[in-house]
Amino acid sequence: MNLRSALVAASLAAVALLTSCGLFGGETFTLSSGTYKVSSATLASANDQCGLLGAYTDPAKVIGITVSGSTVTFNLANDSAAAANTLPTATINENAIETPVEANYTVAFGSTCVTRIHRNVIGDITANDEGALTLAFSVATESGNCSSGTSFSAVPCSSSYHFLVKKE
Repeated sequence: MNLRSALVAASLAAVALLTSCGLFGGETFTLSSGTYKVSSATLASANDQCGLLGAYTDPAKVIGITVSGSTVTFNLANDSAAAANTLPTATINENAIETPVEANYTVAFGSTCVTRIHRNVIGDITANDEGALTLAFSVATESGNCSSGTSFSAVPCSSSYHFLVKKE
């Protein structure tokens, strides 16, 4: 065996050892459908323009997660009657939650304001049925006067939130 072959063989052995020890590559975790407790919420954006951080720091906050194959759907209000177009989805790729599909929908506030809401979620699966997620959330005026009377701190607004989830 020449020096080059010996180095290649030693490198492959080292990669195999690191992978088997979880130091390189590591274990792939799974999410299962159910209700997940939210904790450790913080701002991922510079400020809380939309005013939703309080909802995510509430100790009672839970979200629904549905997994079908490699697609994960986030029911951020954990509302069984939520319309499908209000639920952002993403793709699970090993321990990553990526390639988000944005929820894009309108909400009317009274008879004078219609807002357009955009939400998407990305993150990492950190253990079985646990994750670290980032929600990107924005609101714009679709029609009417939305300067007051909405459930947001301001319209338009854009905020991002980071939080942990663990299946109940």
